[in-house]
Amino acid sequence: MFMKCRYMDEITGGRGVVFATGTPVSNSMTELYTVMRYLQYGTLQQKNLTHFDAWASTFGETTTAIELAPEGTGYRARTRFAKFFNLPELMNMFKDVADIKTSDQLNLPVPDAKFETVVVQPSEHQKDMVAELSERAAAVHAGIIDPSEDNMLKITTDGRKIGLDQRLMNPLLPDDPNSK
Repeated sequence: MFMKCRYMDEITGGRGVVFATGTPVSNSMTELYTVMRYLQYGTLQQKNLTHFDAWASTFGETTTAIELAPEGTGYRARTRFAKFFNLPELMNMFKDVADIKTSDQLNLPVPDAKFETVVVQPSEHQKDMVAELSERAAAVHAGIIDPSEDNMLKITTDGRKIGLDQRLMNPLLPDDPNSK
């Protein structure tokens, strides 16, 4: 997609690509860099920010912390943006290509929500399944399984299914009366 955006910029003088989304940055600030790379590559070149490391060191500070691994057994070091600086400059640059509207500005109707957290202990079947996820993850990390057979995306998806209802993994399992 990056190459297509660059090509369109070449033949239209930088006016041939339009992105339309309600959530350009929904998970991380790296998404903002990616969108800027697609839509503002020339600007990033002028400011020597075409490489992510240069962009990140200009607009953010990273920290490394230990967090629970996706497979649920053990920990790993994870580097994330901790705080941002030069934010007015970053937003001014981004607003050259983005029309940003907040929910306050749009005054959209929002339904009242009543949140309820229910903590449920895992069944024995779920505990066994989570242990199996750990074994699968270890095999993936060790490189002894072909990624087309099993990979971390499949494992974390299966973990979410197990957390919701064990029958999503095996419909023959009984309905646990203490489950969600």
